[in-house]
Amino acid sequence: MHRPHSLRPTALGLLSLVFACALPPAADTETASDGSTATTTDTITGDPTGTTATDPTTTTSTDTGLTTLDPPTGTTTTGTTDGTSTTMPACRSECGDGVVECDEACDDGPDNSDLEPGACRTDCTAAGCGDSVVDYPDGEQCDDGNASDGDGCSATCQVEAGAACGDGVLDLDQGEECDDAGLDPDDGCGPNCQLEPPGGGCGDGMTNAVLEVCDDANLDNGDACNPTCNLANTTSLFVGSEGQLGLKDGVGGEARISGTGGLAVDLTHLYLADAQNNCIRRIDLATAEVETIAGSNTGMSGYVDAPDGLDARFAGLDAIATDGKTLWVSDGMNKRLRAVSLTPPFAVTTVAGNGMTGVADGVGEAATFDDNRGLTYYAGHVYMVDASAAVLRRFDPAAQEVVTLAGLAYETGSDDGVGDAARFVSPRYLTSDNSGMLYVADTNGFALRSFNTVTGHVGTFAGNGGAGYVDGVGAAAAIHRPRGLASDGASLYFGEFAQHTVRQGILATREVSTLAGQHCGGDMVCPGAYLEGVGTEARFNGPFALAYHDPSRSLFVLDSANRVIRRVQ
Repeated sequence: MHRPHSLRPTALGLLSLVFACALPPAADTETASDGSTATTTDTITGDPTGTTATDPTTTTSTDTGLTTLDPPTGTTTTGTTDGTSTTMPACRSECGDGVVECDEACDDGPDNSDLEPGACRTDCTAAGCGDSVVDYPDGEQCDDGNASDGDGCSATCQVEAGAACGDGVLDLDQGEECDDAGLDPDDGCGPNCQLEPPGGGCGDGMTNAVLEVCDDANLDNGDACNPTCNLANTTSLFVGSEGQLGLKDGVGGEARISGTGGLAVDLTHLYLADAQNNCIRRIDLATAEVETIAGSNTGMSGYVDAPDGLDARFAGLDAIATDGKTLWVSDGMNKRLRAVSLTPPFAVTTVAGNGMTGVADGVGEAATFDDNRGLTYYAGHVYMVDASAAVLRRFDPAAQEVVTLAGLAYETGSDDGVGDAARFVSPRYLTSDNSGMLYVADTNGFALRSFNTVTGHVGTFAGNGGAGYVDGVGAAAAIHRPRGLASDGASLYFGEFAQHTVRQGILATREVSTLAGQHCGGDMVCPGAYLEGVGTEARFNGPFALAYHDPSRSLFVLDSANRVIRRVQ
């Protein structure tokens, strides 16, 4: 006669075990519906073989109320209170088969990854704080590989506020992305002085006046509102005059610049490394007034350090980066890394390099550079790329030491990996999103690459290594020749130099779309132009460097061939 089985130990089952040990073997006879009988003998106190069978219908069971695992067969034997037992297969999962089973938290099959933000991990555990991957989709602001507080990245993977957070001064050297003189949440600048991205309401057609600049009821780009609702994609002239090359200080359109170089921004000023003019310019963000603070005010090149910035000389300026107190400068032709104090009179000093060409790591003058380009500042260090040598390097301002972090000097390629197993083609620009992740414009590698400062892993954010122009997600996006990079903490912005557009890549989804300008579908021959407008109606001519300024919700673009700086708001 069939009886229901129980898979859990019961008090009755345990009591049966006690009585079985005290009593002699007992046999019960039951009559089935067909008139046959079955004798059941308790095997705990039965014969040495543990079975008693008097005819073909006799069955033997163990009444223990316990569950045991048979390791050789991987089966589970479960005793029940009614004197029967059953054998069931043990729960065995195969992580990576795409089926969530047993104790697996997730299983996305071939999409399991220990590197992708938010992905199911290769051991079928869910992505989470402390796994060294910044999980943007889950709201992580950082991930330093541990679940500890007090080390800059909290146990919940939020950036920890510096001592000056909330004083209204933007302290970039303390990791602040913003400081609105308060510690209230949901006002655009969080209580830890990190930017708060627009919430799930972006695209609903209702503009949140605190977190959103615009909301046009869709998530398309290139129109009057970008897909993160923080730019209305409207361009305007900020500094310079279309096509007018020169070196002249002044306000807005009265000033003259060369058009190439690098941009950096702090709370109140935009800084321009004016490459062909061999000088550093400071631009007041409120008034657009341009002032030369270091280097020759007549464009003279050379190599001179000086306590007064105007007495210093540069040659082949490229990228710049700042912590709010110092401006670091890639002085390309002089093969040196220079520092400009942002306290007048803007003293200039050399912090690394000796003028010799090479890729030697070392302290101060012991280090050498070949083609040092993109710079960015993050967590007390200055990161840079060497374009010709195809490596990523780091400078420690405290120790004055340069070390190579990724790539192998003069070995090019598009390989992802850690340290010298990674390869770049021609890394030229660099930015930080303040999370522990850096992003590299691999210009002739036709891709945007990533670098995890915790694990040292180089990945590919977008692009497939082939020249083209297609908006899409990750490797489905085609990147042409990316140059300047900037980040607002939620997205990357980059200039497509030869396609004359500015594009946006959302960090949480890796979706790349065109923000402003008109491209040529990836054709190598693509004419540029100058036209102010909204989104894809605007025209650029060789966008070169970018900088994002959150207080004014502005993206600044150095439009090289037009010899101007444009603002996108």
